[in-house]
Amino acid sequence: MTSLGQLCLLTAMIGAGYAAFAAIVGARSKHRGLGQSAVAAAIVAVAALTVVVLLLAYALVTKDFRFEYVGQYSDPLLPWHYSLSALWVGQAGSLLVWGWFVAVLAVIFRFTSGHHVRMVGGPRELGELAFGVQMTYFTFLLAMMIFAADPMAPSLTPGGRGEGLSPLLQHPAMLIHPPIVLLGYAAWGIPFALAVAALISGQLDETWLQQARPWSLLAWTTLGGGILLGAEWAYEQLGWGGYWAWDPVENGSLMPWLTGTAMIHGLMTWRQGLLKKTTLVLAITTFGLCNFATFLTRSGIFSSLHAFSQSPIGWMFLTWIAVFAVGCAVLILLRKSQLVAERPMAAPWSREALVLLGVVTLALLTAVTLLGTLAEPISGLFSATRILVGLTFYNNVLIPTGLVLLALVAAVPLLRWGAGPTRGQGRLLAVAAGVGLSAILVAIVCGVRSPIGLAVAGLAGTLVASTLLAVLVTLRRDGNSSRGHHVLMVGVMSTAGFLIHLGFGCMAIGIAGSSLGSRETDLSMTRGQTVAWEGRTIRYADLLQEDLHQNVVVSAQLEVNGPAGVSYTLRPAQILYRPQNQWGTKVAIHSTFGGDFYVIMHGGSQAKQIHLTLIDHPLMCWLWMGGWIALGGVVIAMLPKRQRREFNEDNLPGHAVIPRPHIATLNVYSEMP
Repeated sequence: MTSLGQLCLLTAMIGAGYAAFAAIVGARSKHRGLGQSAVAAAIVAVAALTVVVLLLAYALVTKDFRFEYVGQYSDPLLPWHYSLSALWVGQAGSLLVWGWFVAVLAVIFRFTSGHHVRMVGGPRELGELAFGVQMTYFTFLLAMMIFAADPMAPSLTPGGRGEGLSPLLQHPAMLIHPPIVLLGYAAWGIPFALAVAALISGQLDETWLQQARPWSLLAWTTLGGGILLGAEWAYEQLGWGGYWAWDPVENGSLMPWLTGTAMIHGLMTWRQGLLKKTTLVLAITTFGLCNFATFLTRSGIFSSLHAFSQSPIGWMFLTWIAVFAVGCAVLILLRKSQLVAERPMAAPWSREALVLLGVVTLALLTAVTLLGTLAEPISGLFSATRILVGLTFYNNVLIPTGLVLLALVAAVPLLRWGAGPTRGQGRLLAVAAGVGLSAILVAIVCGVRSPIGLAVAGLAGTLVASTLLAVLVTLRRDGNSSRGHHVLMVGVMSTAGFLIHLGFGCMAIGIAGSSLGSRETDLSMTRGQTVAWEGRTIRYADLLQEDLHQNVVVSAQLEVNGPAGVSYTLRPAQILYRPQNQWGTKVAIHSTFGGDFYVIMHGGSQAKQIHLTLIDHPLMCWLWMGGWIALGGVVIAMLPKRQRREFNEDNLPGHAVIPRPHIATLNVYSEMP
């Protein structure tokens, strides 16, 4: 089986290499036959790599220790679903899954881009060039697998029992979190490829924007969902009471999400004739940061739960980043005359001005995150003393930039492109600000005294009010339209924008509440003892032990009476994982809209006395709820829209130019290409 897998890897690399060559040469020479053969070769490459994925997945589930990878990440006692999750846990496996996602998305893009050309019109070169760029990258990933991280490598000790999966990774979130992040990285490759193709071909009109928009939204949503799942996993599994530690590898996935957010807003502003170079740079930078995240996990310069052992693969990725960064910079310089702004910025309170400020803020936050991430290894090059960056460093920038972003998101829905606010929009902004002031008063009544907490409450209230007002005004203005499809589109886009902004406001409330109002205490309890803490009474009832064959669970039964008189039972635990002979922590969490009661039982606890950490996290569930609401709004925005002939025939010779309907102009996402 290992030989078959290696043969398929080689077949995939040959097919991908030919597809890259044929697609690029065929697009530039306008040779249709070469382009068609590129698609056929890519399909062969995808099929061959699919066989490799299935072979490794089957070997993991059946515990076939003839594979070196299976021996590294599985053992006879590991449940089949965690054995399958090992497919994306190791270095070679994650590279395989990432490469497979890149290939599948490239083929899907190739067929959908052809459909776009038929519907909208225009040359095919852009889509074919972008496909060639994607296949070039796919070839690079396959070369890494064949020469540096072979997932099909045979084991030197095929009769072994396997080292097993780390206990910290045996969590339901690990079944979906890593592949979702990898899918997000792969999806960001398509806007990157389109940006490079537009620069090569000189087609720097709205054609590339129209194709890049849905893929950018898909990548943003997928990577954001993966990051959110990872935060939930850290919160529930690692047992330290938090959800984000500014770990270098966590930062690696956050940075492309931040620049991707800026890039999506840049797409909106491009259509207004502004920020063209900035948008292209952001598209290229975002995919570059996806590769940089891979460098962080594989270079060995960091010690992290998320990182792999030291490997030459990381430095190969860094070389790749440097090469395409230089190449893209040269292309932008060559096309700079086509990337000049079509008009000056209209007014400091226009929508494009606030979008520009948001882009700068996101870029600043990304730069600070990058600086903090690299502070330790860079300082180690020049001194024996390494600089370790702590939470304070990030908060000094995160708090002000977060407040600025919250204020921008609150104001943008009630502004317009190309001019300052009208008198009517000014009145609506005043109403939204009044709601924000009311939210501050409510927060004070609820006991909030922190200036940052009050600022978040006020801005979140303003955000919800302004977005809801924008939706209502838009629906009222366009509700008299006689075209049912137009009205439906207005409603969908308004709902999507409202959910995205509402989710962002909820996340801000959750982050501020859990960070500023968190309270924690450590204590020891004897059986039958009752303690009072933060309006709760906690009674230690019993210590339970359960043998689950693969592991042993020792849990404390705690009977809790909450502030509102609600009674419930929590069972924090320590788990002995037999294959690794290693103890792990299982936290107990009671969640309400008011906050989380989070309990950790520490090692060394006995029946007579247990050692606990109690944490009160106010408003914690607002963070998770807000994240999923915002991602749901983007999914709604991505829903397919019926192509209209007046859109398609605007620029075709022999047809009258029919103006596009003005859809949801008060919606921040409405005028995206």
